[in-house]
Amino acid sequence: MASESKSAVLAAMGANAAIAVGKLVGGSLTGSASMFAEAGHSIADTVNQVFLLAGLNLSAHKPDDEHPHGYGKEQFFWSFLAAIFIFVAGAAFSLYEGTRTLLHDETHHRETFEVAVAFGVLGAAFLFESASMFIAARAVSAGARRKGWSFIRFLRESPDATTKTVFFEDGAALNGLVFAALGLGLSEVTGNEAWDGIASVAIGVILAVVALILGMQARRLLLGAAASPEVRAQLAETIAAFPEVERAVRVLTMQLGAHSILVTGELQVRRDMNVEAIEALIVRLDEAVSSRVPEVIDTFWELKRVKA
Repeated sequence: MASESKSAVLAAMGANAAIAVGKLVGGSLTGSASMFAEAGHSIADTVNQVFLLAGLNLSAHKPDDEHPHGYGKEQFFWSFLAAIFIFVAGAAFSLYEGTRTLLHDETHHRETFEVAVAFGVLGAAFLFESASMFIAARAVSAGARRKGWSFIRFLRESPDATTKTVFFEDGAALNGLVFAALGLGLSEVTGNEAWDGIASVAIGVILAVVALILGMQARRLLLGAAASPEVRAQLAETIAAFPEVERAVRVLTMQLGAHSILVTGELQVRRDMNVEAIEALIVRLDEAVSSRVPEVIDTFWELKRVKA
């Protein structure tokens, strides 16, 4: 699971670092706002991969006295930071470049060689990003299959923020490349640089939307989102299978990491149970929960005997 996320991050990092250099060269040669916007986008994505790798590595640390439930939420924090960086370094810069081009109404006289280099860079970038997108999509598909979810539901609800961030970044990158090519091409055909500015603004809007989606998802997890409805149903079924439990007063869950869950519960047990029997019940209950829902790493049960 973690290895799939790390593979997706490393693939995206390598692609974005190489692409960023090419886009900077293309932007410098053509003076294209959309090319510069795409260069800023790739630089932001490269930095974001560093953030995501940090989250993956830090989340693997074992629980200690300072963090008794572990460091799983490191992934949520660094994914949230990546979303902010996408907006600040990607969307804001793209919107600035596009607006500047539209307001100044500049005209760029580009040589055939310069235009060819720019489109060559965009074409190569599309191939690199497509390869990275394929790896990210494969990781999303694998995660969705494990949960028995659809691809779309995984993107909406999965706590695997790292994999989803890479997927959304790659999707935004591919769309941005299309807009950059259209903007540059239309500017060359019509002689109107406004098309290039519009393309840069469109790239900025795409990045802003992606940043908002990722930021809201990370926020939900950082605030202590519950486990999926399926997990909650499995817990209820597991508890109900114990005849000693008369009633589950409440069972609460919290996503501690991409693949770790905390469970707390208040249960009413039979009146005739003594302390030893209750302790044995807790042990058997934990074993059953661990077997049914392996993602549960911590449980806290409050057991009360039914009053007469």
